[in-house]
Order: sequence, then structure tokens, then C-alpha cells
Amino acid sequence: MDLVEKFEQMTLIREAETRLLELFGTGLLNGTVHTCIGQEACAVGVVSALDKSKDILYSNHRGHGHYLAYCDDLKGLIAEIMGRPEGTCGGVGGSQHLQKENFYSNGIQGAGLPVVVGMALAEKMKGSGAIAVAFMGDGTFGEGAVYEAFNIASLWGVPMLIVVEHNQYAQS
Repeated sequence: MDLVEKFEQMTLIREAETRLLELFGTGLLNGTVHTCIGQEACAVGVVSALDKSKDILYSNHRGHGHYLAYCDDLKGLIAEIMGRPEGTCGGVGGSQHLQKENFYSNGIQGAGLPVVVGMALAEKMKGSGAIAVAFMGDGTFGEGAVYEAFNIASLWGVPMLIVVEHNQYAQS
């Protein structure tokens, strides 16, 4: 992926997030919508370096940009958030619980890190050469499970990358 393609992908993410906020404001979306406006470059930069055929990406509640950087499935994302059956998870996962191929997300602060440690351990045991990547915001450092996951990942030497997006939304 060249620089122009990366810029185009970042622009798509920004436009999608802006439109989702507009749709939310009109009441057309179910549940909540946590956008990643301002974090587009992080999503595109990290995901473009992955081997999508084997590496695992585990996102968080601000994961629309990660999802779009991973698979460019704008129609599936919007349909999912709107609760439509043609959504990537049949319209039942919503904004925070997306899954497609090796992409997963969870809306619970810090809940993904222990899961990603397990995924990384499985890849290590299989000898696949894959890594498991976890995205988290700086506000997630208030969760004890994060530090437990760090410790276990270190002890087990798992192939894991933890990406901290300093989005300044921390509330604790």
C-alpha cells in the first residue's frame, strides 16, 4: 500500500465516522457510537503492516477505523451498526462487537487484552508465525485486567503487539 492509498483509507475512515455521528444524531442507529476521529493514521499505519492472511487484530469500542483499515467493508460496517441483516455480523453485533476473518472487537474496556494473550499463545503453540495485535485507548490503563495480561504475555513470551492510542478520552 503506497502513501496515496493510505491517505485515501484515512479519508474514508474520517468520512465514515463523521457520517455515523450524523446518523446517530438523527436516531437512525441502534445503541451507542464511539468514533475514532483523530486516530485514523494509527489504524491505517498498524494494519497496513500486518499479514492479514494470518495475523490477528483485536479492536476495542472505537474500532470502526481498525475494521475499515482491515477489510474496507464500509457497507457491511454501516449495515451492522444500523442493525440490518446484511451487516458484517448479521446486524446483531452493532458498533462494538464486530468480527470478520481475523478481526475481532469488544466494547468492554480492557476485556480484550486477556483474550489476545490467549490468541497469541495459541499461535505460538501452533508455530504459525502470526502475531496478535490488540488496540487499546489510554483510558484502558484503569483496568486491572490490562496489567494481568501484560504480565502473562511477558511470562509466556507470546507474539503480541499492544497498540495504545493516546486519544485523551480517559475518565479515570
